[in-house]
Amino acid sequence: MKIKVITNDHQVVSDDKINTPSKEYPCISCHTNCCKEYTIFVNAHDIYRLSINLGLEPERFLDIHGAKDYSLGIKVKEGLVDLALKQKNGGCIFLEESKDVFRCTVNEFKPGVCKSYPFQMNNGKLVQMSSKMCPIDWDTAEFEKMMAIHLKKDEDEWRFYDDLILEWNAKHWIKKPLSAFLKFMLDRVESSLKFEKS
Repeated sequence: MKIKVITNDHQVVSDDKINTPSKEYPCISCHTNCCKEYTIFVNAHDIYRLSINLGLEPERFLDIHGAKDYSLGIKVKEGLVDLALKQKNGGCIFLEESKDVFRCTVNEFKPGVCKSYPFQMNNGKLVQMSSKMCPIDWDTAEFEKMMAIHLKKDEDEWRFYDDLILEWNAKHWIKKPLSAFLKFMLDRVESSLKFEKS
């Protein structure tokens, strides 16, 4: 197995040879530790994209967790919950091993937190998370334009989700099951996307 390291000046070092600059993403040479170590919490748009693209009911790939934040936990018959992707063999349900390498099987429509990792906005500037699990540093300048747009979209989607949860909680309080919340949520996302297109 060849090891590739992308240095700070974008040169690829492979088998002790320096090659021409590479635009390859650091994830290509990663061991996907972030997909194995973190619980991947998802928002309404993430669940909608996964459900539509996979042709699966959300219950097939979602797990419920006790809510981290009382004010934004989903109040359903099952309790006060947050939604995350299920785990399989110690990692994300959508992580599969192929030839000693783990790769995401939903890469084209993976959750926003996965797309953002290992970046975050700090005082309006794109920075790498200090506790990232990546084996190498990313060139923040190279990814700033792309990631800043994505992080803004992700922030908007989480705000939409938070508002949706507050609306659900105000109207339904522990009367209905999680399946009713998921239907309510998917319908709202679909309506918002139709509105955006018009």
